Amino acid sequence: MFHRTVRFRPLGALLLLILLLLSGCATDGPSTVQTLSYNVTLTLEERRMGEHPAIVTIERREGVQPGPIESVSIVPMMRQHGMASPEVIAQPLPDGRYRADGLLFSMDGDWQIEVYIDRSDAREIATFQVRVWP
Repeated sequence: MFHRTVRFRPLGALLLLILLLLSGCATDGPSTVQTLSYNVTLTLEERRMGEHPAIVTIERREGVQPGPIESVSIVPMMRQHGMASPEVIAQPLPDGRYRADGLLFSMDGDWQIEVYIDRSDAREIATFQVRVWP
């Protein structure tokens, strides 16, 4: 019976370490979800612990003509730990997007971010799942 010894090569170990470090530093791009009336895109400047800004882009879905948007707010929640960060009211930007400053991620892990789109006749909620890094 042959016994084969597997040798772990230093170059392979170095490449694996570099890949792991880069994947931990990568910033995920924008995420888009649909509500009844809108396509909502959430762009986070940072997916790390601390306070960070977010940009929300809201586009009407084809054939849907909802009333004007009165306010947009964002609530980050970590449901598995029963935590929620304070609601942040997003400010409209000249190009039709909304900017929310000071989204608080108090710990790393999986967060649920709810974007509330309020009109005079209805509220729609776009829900995003986000991984936050230390």
